[in-house]
Amino acid sequence: MTEYSQFLTKQKTNKMAENKQVNLANPVLNTPTYAGELALPYIHASVISAPTLHGGNVTLLDGIRYKAIIPVMSFGTGASALIKSAGCDFDTTATTDLDETSLTITDQMVNLQLCKKQFNTWWQGDAYSVNSGVPDDYADAILLYVAKFVQADIENNIWMGNATASGHTAFNGFKQLSGNTAGATELANSIVDQATVIAGLQEIITAMPEGIVGDFENTNIYVNPATISAYNLAVGQTGDGYNSAVANAPQTKFVGYKLVSAPGIASGEACVGNKNNLFVGIGTADSDSLAQAIDMTPLDGSDNYRITMRFGVGCAIGVVADVVWFKNDA
Repeated sequence: MTEYSQFLTKQKTNKMAENKQVNLANPVLNTPTYAGELALPYIHASVISAPTLHGGNVTLLDGIRYKAIIPVMSFGTGASALIKSAGCDFDTTATTDLDETSLTITDQMVNLQLCKKQFNTWWQGDAYSVNSGVPDDYADAILLYVAKFVQADIENNIWMGNATASGHTAFNGFKQLSGNTAGATELANSIVDQATVIAGLQEIITAMPEGIVGDFENTNIYVNPATISAYNLAVGQTGDGYNSAVANAPQTKFVGYKLVSAPGIASGEACVGNKNNLFVGIGTADSDSLAQAIDMTPLDGSDNYRITMRFGVGCAIGVVADVVWFKNDA
């Protein structure tokens, strides 16, 4: 290689190095789009952080592609009971019934369009101009803000989805799956009134299915937070009653059974069941959940900013007879 060629190569190398330094010093992302791996935690977290799921108060089936099969096994009684008197020969001791319940997740989506003009005062600074994109940290904040409302809607549908006059129709919730309004047990006493809440809870205990009575570890009474408040106020009027109610704080209990605060349940209604019999399924985070925040200015010239989310969720009850819904229409 001649000295001149070496000189040109060196100059070209130096020029490339200079360009690299200039380009990397202040990188500009003109079209910030949150898709794929970095965006997935937003929607996945918003699904599993719904109060009912976050507290482990039902059984969460994570990573469902489309459908999950829940096996249900039962045994006979009397001559077909599981345990019999011992003998020398191998004799089948029970009649075994195998059944199954399927949980199918329903695809959901959020399509939201915002005008950046409504929000640009949030991120204006010295470097701001009318053509500036949305800064990364504010894009994160907007995604999280929307995810908070997604979480609330999922919570409502887990309990009231497609139930009569519920207003929540994303997927079938536990009220609809347990028999809907027509199959609900009517309470004579309101469970949101301080004066009658204890009597109402006693009705629920009386109507509890035999198969879950006494299972204080897994059987829960799911109620609206208004019932928790009314109960605490009621027992607070009985001397040491309040201390007894919160002795296992932060979990409130009634005659040994946990009162689970479920904001998705309509005020004045309740559900009793075993947490291992109530299933909520969500899709896999790597394939079924997607969250995007898209700046539309470079794409169509508008000043719009779009939020899109896609995910799957669904509910199922293993043994419907062991779940009872309560309401009070008075």
